[in-house]
This record gives sequence, C-alpha cells and structure tokens, in this order.
Amino acid sequence: MSLFLPCIKAVGPADARIAFVGEAPGETEEMIGIPFVGKAGQEFTALLQESGIERSRCYLTNVLWTRPPNNKMESFCVSKKDLPSSYSLPPLSLGKYLHPDLLPELDRLKSELDELRPNLCVALGNTALWALTGSAAIGSSRGTVSSSTLIPGLKVLPTYHPAAVLRNWAWRVVVLQDLAKAKLEMEFPEIRRTERRIKINSGLEETLLWLLDAQRSPILSCDIETEKRQITSIAFATTPSNILVIPFWNKEKPDWSHWNEVEECIVWDEIFHLLSSHPRVLFQNGIYDCQYLWDMLIPIPGFLEDTMILHHSMYPELPKSLAFLGSIYTNDVAWKRMRARHGSQETKREE
Repeated sequence: MSLFLPCIKAVGPADARIAFVGEAPGETEEMIGIPFVGKAGQEFTALLQESGIERSRCYLTNVLWTRPPNNKMESFCVSKKDLPSSYSLPPLSLGKYLHPDLLPELDRLKSELDELRPNLCVALGNTALWALTGSAAIGSSRGTVSSSTLIPGLKVLPTYHPAAVLRNWAWRVVVLQDLAKAKLEMEFPEIRRTERRIKINSGLEETLLWLLDAQRSPILSCDIETEKRQITSIAFATTPSNILVIPFWNKEKPDWSHWNEVEECIVWDEIFHLLSSHPRVLFQNGIYDCQYLWDMLIPIPGFLEDTMILHHSMYPELPKSLAFLGSIYTNDVAWKRMRARHGSQETKREE
C-alpha cells in the first residue's frame, strides 16, 4: 500500500480546450482540495487574466495529487541505485528519479487528459514538462509547442511555473508571452509549423542562381555561423519560406572545405555583389556578423534593421537571443537544439 495519499482533485469543464498541468499541491491546495489556490495560484490567476484566458474555462490539474513534504519535490525522488530494474523513466532532475510508488500518478494523469482531450496542454514547470514529454529542460523548451510522449497526439506548450515567477519576477513577462501563444494554440488541436523551404548543400550553379535572384527581392535577411573565428556558413532568406544556406566548412573532407578554391572565390564574389548592392538587409546581432563580412571586404550599405535591437527596444526587460525571439514570434521548434554542439566550437553570440 502506498503512503502517498492524494489531497486534491482536478477542476475545470469537461469540454475545456486548454488544460494546465502543474507540479503538486501546496499547503493551501492541500487544505482546500483543488489546484492553484495558494499564492502561486493567485499569481496564476492574474497571469491568465492579463493574457485574456478565462480561468473558469480551463482544466487545472497537477502531475501529483499528493503534497511533497515542505513542498520539496526532492522528497519524492530517489537515486538510481534505489530503483527497481524495471524502472524505465528518465530522471526528473540530475540523478533524481520519481519514487516508484508515485508512478501510478502518471497513469492517472494520462487517463485524465486522455478523457479530456484538450486542444492544448500547458506544462507549468519542469515536473509537468517531464511528465508530459520526458524532458525536464524548461529553460530551453518553454514557448515551443511539441507533442506529448505520455499521450501521443496531445499538443504541449511549456512555460515557467507561477511559483517560479514569484521567485524570479523577470520571468513573469516571459510567461505572459507564452500564455499569449497559448491563447492562439488552444483554438486547434494540431501542431502547425510555418513551411520553410531551406536549400542546404546546393551545387554551385543553383547557389549562384539563387543569389542572383535574391538581388531582386524587396528585403533580404542574412545570418552567419562561425567557428574558430572563421565563417563556417552563411544563410540568406528573401521570404520566411525561401532560404538558402551556403556552407564553407565540410568536416567530412580532408581540408574541411566545402568548395574548391575557384568555386569558393566565385561564391564569395556573388555574395559581395548581393550584400553591397541590396537596399534592405536584415540581421540578428548584425554587429557580430558585419565584423566578419567587413574582414572579407564586403560592405553592407543597405543594412536596414537588426531584429535583436528592434526587439530589445520594444521589450528591454526580455531576453533578446535568436532562440528566445523564435520562441515568442514563431511556431518553429527551438532549432539550436536540433544539432550537436561541441565544447571546442566557438559560435555566434546572439545577445
């Protein structure tokens, strides 16, 4: 018999389009018997109101219906050596695994959300994100819609827990941005991504034709990637769906060069003509990019705007990295997490 006894139950309409999953009840929740009624719950209600989401139309639950001692989730965790051989879940935090006696709570959560089938489930904090997706990286996952591993097909949007907001007030405006996205995403059940037609590893002729055609575009976006103080690739976009990535490094080749010497000179010459003549060029942290391009003797007289500076001018209290901008302005995945990183790699600072 488990010693972990539930002290709350979920609340919300049976036809709710949006569900919020928190971690576990606190002292006030334990006394009253429903989620999000303590100090963090009051902040949660305020966040919903400011985001234009009616609390009464939301389904509210927690991963655990049992209050951890002193509100510390560590009390409900064990080390790997204390786990049975049949335990297959990833750690909830570094070296900490949810107590095996609490695993039925995940089954209850699955049945709960399976029956409800909301259009969107908002994971509030690491524990909820872990339960719904198997990941506990809330900092790098928040703001990005993904599919649940607990309930395949269920759309999940992670953000910080309101209790974390009370401890770190700077996160409040971030949560408001995520809830603004949640208000849009709760209207439909499927994950919608903007179509991106990205040309990668194009041949010389196709690359030159794309660059030539880009000279006629009304606006041009440019971004570079670097390693060891060298440009490893440069990307251009004329629309959100028309993108060209030009690699210069290829680590599978003995000399690491993607092009031979003649081809690379031809490509750089065409890049020179494009950037030195295009009247409207956008960058993200363009000062960083331009120092490398200037070293290549490429002027950019049409430098129009810098998305990092524009965003920071409007919201100086928010982070300004490209990853953060992507999380609040687009429906793309966090693309920086889609490729392997190496400790020796020097990469562009985006803030």
